[in-house]
Amino acid sequence: MNMAAEQSDIDEKESELKSDGDIVDVDQIDEDDGPPLEESSEFALKMINSVKSMNSGQLSHYEMVNAFTQANELKCLFMFVQALPHRPVTPMYPEAPFLFFKGVALPKAYDVTEEIVADIETFMKGKNSEYFKDLHLHDLEPYYLDAYESAVRIYNDMVEKTRDTYLANVKQAKSQVIEISAALVCGLFVILALVGLS
Repeated sequence: MNMAAEQSDIDEKESELKSDGDIVDVDQIDEDDGPPLEESSEFALKMINSVKSMNSGQLSHYEMVNAFTQANELKCLFMFVQALPHRPVTPMYPEAPFLFFKGVALPKAYDVTEEIVADIETFMKGKNSEYFKDLHLHDLEPYYLDAYESAVRIYNDMVEKTRDTYLANVKQAKSQVIEISAALVCGLFVILALVGLS
């Protein structure tokens, strides 16, 4: 019974490794396919979280760049930083409280400026200028190209959601200002009318 079960397992594994009628060498799969896609998405998240930490002031741009050590990682990070939208959330309401109204905080995690991007590029080129000379997207290996595309897509989705949340908070804050201001004006008219009657 055990021999039959083992044989069926072996047959299943062989059928999984067949490609167009040929059996594929397992060693060849490991060498040719490169890192699995799960790892490329993890690397994409690492780039995103590093940029967010830098924007929030938890890391300097030097520390953010130094978190990546391999040449391919640095090339991918370089291209990702160039693709970041500059100041994607425009301030539309005071951040600090005024009178008895609360402010609305501007999201800092995505607040990348052109100056910061230029500083990062200068620092990276200063460290390893040969990596970034005439660098284009098609120069990235498939694993890092996939990570780059995932990172850009995820980052832009996060920016869009953050912008929507910020705009909703601003709208709510403005409506509160209007409502309270209208109530105060009405109260003032009532007081003036009572004073005029007396």
